[in-house]
Amino acid sequence: MTPLRTIPGLALLAVLAIAAVLALPDWLAVFVVVALVLGGALPLERVKLAQLATPDGLAGAGRPSPSSEALAILDLLAEGVLLLGEDQTVFAANQAAANILGRPRVAMVGVSLIRASRDHELLQVLREAAGEPRELTVGDGRIVYATAARVHEGRIRTVLTLQDLTSLRRAERARQDLVANVSHELRTPIAAAFALAETLESGVEDQAQRERFHRQLTGEIDRLARIVDRLLRLSRIESRSEEFHVEPVEVDSLLAESLQRLAPVAERRSVRLESAPATGLVVRADRERVLEVLSNLIDNAIRHSPADGAVSLSADVEGNLVRFTVRDSGPGILPQDRLRVFERFYTGDRSRAPDGASGTGLGLAIARHIVSRLGGEIWVADGTPGAMLCFTLPRMDAAATA
Repeated sequence: MTPLRTIPGLALLAVLAIAAVLALPDWLAVFVVVALVLGGALPLERVKLAQLATPDGLAGAGRPSPSSEALAILDLLAEGVLLLGEDQTVFAANQAAANILGRPRVAMVGVSLIRASRDHELLQVLREAAGEPRELTVGDGRIVYATAARVHEGRIRTVLTLQDLTSLRRAERARQDLVANVSHELRTPIAAAFALAETLESGVEDQAQRERFHRQLTGEIDRLARIVDRLLRLSRIESRSEEFHVEPVEVDSLLAESLQRLAPVAERRSVRLESAPATGLVVRADRERVLEVLSNLIDNAIRHSPADGAVSLSADVEGNLVRFTVRDSGPGILPQDRLRVFERFYTGDRSRAPDGASGTGLGLAIARHIVSRLGGEIWVADGTPGAMLCFTLPRMDAAATA
């Protein structure tokens, strides 16, 4: 797909063309021609850049040197622009080009393109100047759409433009990954539910076995519903279409209610729930959203704790923040997983959880977005044994809320 141009439409191009005809100052002429080229209204091979400089600049004796006004105008462009001589020496580069290539602009001017960019693929783009633009990876991994065009008069013989597509390609990959992950996660419960339904339809004479199949079918349907529900929740939070009602909230009440909500789950898995008092602590937050975060963290901790294990919940003052900590007695989180546990659908090594228990892979992603919306941070802390997840929320003075 050809990237969209960032130069405005034909109306602006027409104005610029008229301005060029009226013999504007040389520094403005530089901007006029580059704008026309990037806008697609003027083929670069027809440009006469010898006239686009101050009298002692590009067209003058010695090494070409664009005026400061010309560079200031070029710096307004989102695309990177490099002006090259016959021997591929960089005569000028705007700030966007320096940012894209990850090099100081002062280190790029006056040296060869290969020294300025440290990228051999750009040389290939120059060799194919008469051909199609190329998409390539440069600098620190940025993806760019590179275009080179020859100039047949003057000291400037090639104009190289670079359009940064990194964010666009990252968004495309994220969408592709999301579709793949959703398809994978939905396929498992759907396949299991379909198999159970077929078994029941074929007839199961044993009453106990039939009831067991019914329970399993209900469980798979419930899992499917939870995945869909959490996907919708995550989408609403990410798009900020869900309203948050921020108010003073007592931390003790948050700890008590979140443990009460998860008590039945912990009892079924024979896991103890423990909590330290947080008397007098008040946070500025949305009560229901914080309870959702705590519930996700506690549920995750219960599932990864062995029978007769324990999950502890605490809150402590940390400057102008309150730090919440949920700790389990499971196998812990591997170092390579610590930065990924808050990604959508990431569940790590399921074999490390007791009985291979795993969730939807969305709970921690939802928690991360909620905490961020409330002005806090969430992370995996160093904890031995077990895993320790922490998050912070803005603290309020209890006396001020009385």
